[in-house]
Amino acid sequence: MFTGNKHVNQFKASEFSFYGQPVKMSVKDYENVYKNIRSLCSQNKGVLSVYTFGEAEVPGISDIDLIFVLKDNSSLPRFLKKNCLDSASNYILFHPFFIVPEDFMENIAYIYPNSRLNLIYGKKIRIKKLSKKDLNLVYMQLINDVILRHYPSDFLNVLISKRINTRMCLLRLNSLHHTFNLFERISGIKKRKWAKISDDVKELREKWFDLPDKAAKSNLIGLLKTAVYVSLDFVDVYSKFLESKSPKMKVDSLLFKGIKNRISFVNEWNAADSLSEMIGHYSKHKNFYSVLPMILSWQLCAYSFAKGALSSYIRKRLSIKCSVKNISQPLMKRIHILNYQVEYAMKLKHSHYPCFFPLGFKNTKGIKNKMIYTYIFITDNSILRRILNYTRTNLRFIPI
Repeated sequence: MFTGNKHVNQFKASEFSFYGQPVKMSVKDYENVYKNIRSLCSQNKGVLSVYTFGEAEVPGISDIDLIFVLKDNSSLPRFLKKNCLDSASNYILFHPFFIVPEDFMENIAYIYPNSRLNLIYGKKIRIKKLSKKDLNLVYMQLINDVILRHYPSDFLNVLISKRINTRMCLLRLNSLHHTFNLFERISGIKKRKWAKISDDVKELREKWFDLPDKAAKSNLIGLLKTAVYVSLDFVDVYSKFLESKSPKMKVDSLLFKGIKNRISFVNEWNAADSLSEMIGHYSKHKNFYSVLPMILSWQLCAYSFAKGALSSYIRKRLSIKCSVKNISQPLMKRIHILNYQVEYAMKLKHSHYPCFFPLGFKNTKGIKNKMIYTYIFITDNSILRRILNYTRTNLRFIPI
């Protein structure tokens, strides 16, 4: 596994601005959030069900991911028009919510087949079970989307920006072992280095509140650096596995210019060169591009080939028009469902997640969402980002 990038290896905790420090909490604090959600939902006839997915393993670090299922033809409940339920719940929930209709929830296995769904309110939805063959295909599609969205960008981006949302990093690092386990399930491939970082992340999360501040931050930086190399190694192994399963893209290069989610797909990809290119681009332009193997672009091209708001967004931001054939039924179903979720978000005009893998898509329906989009569009400008980066870097060292 490649570990020899000098720029990454030289990072020290003293160079970073840390924010978003975890707050120690108890299991009861999480139970109180569930109680609050049930109370709010019982007062709103439009809410059919509420599910959580994942587990709150470390109170104070773990968050609660929520899926609100609304009844047919229901308008958006007032309490879901806000970005959070209330100040007491805001910390634990951390992220916006997913808001879906019942027929979407019935087919969620095409999007997140490995999620541990837990009903905390309302009707139990009959979720469709997939055949073993289809399940393995969806696992592959899920891993592909996770790489496009998160690897190695989640870890490298925060390192080279030198601004660390501490709790966010602890959450994102924890996602690695889920991806490794999923890949082992469909390929039988596992690596000691992958298991090692999974164990180290688990240990740091469990011991976080007992560690001295300096040691905790130093360990976090060390894991982020390791995560860059490990995620690149995973990308390499997965892309080679995928080459025998998916059609090859007959292009030399392909760019996806998403909103805050940019990807350069290349042939002859290797970890060392891609890492150097990503760091070099950020140093020059102060925005981040992932550099990934061309084989991973095929699924993105398949998304662009369909009809719907999300597919249109992807299609317009690809540097070339993709030509894809032989799209499997599970992938077609996945594309359809993601477009459906985006169109549902636009119909409700909510400001929460428009879908599970939006790739930068932003809901612009409604005044509030238009304002949010305008802010994101302006702050995503390279010139402004260079100014902000210069200001932050210099202000950080002004004595007070």
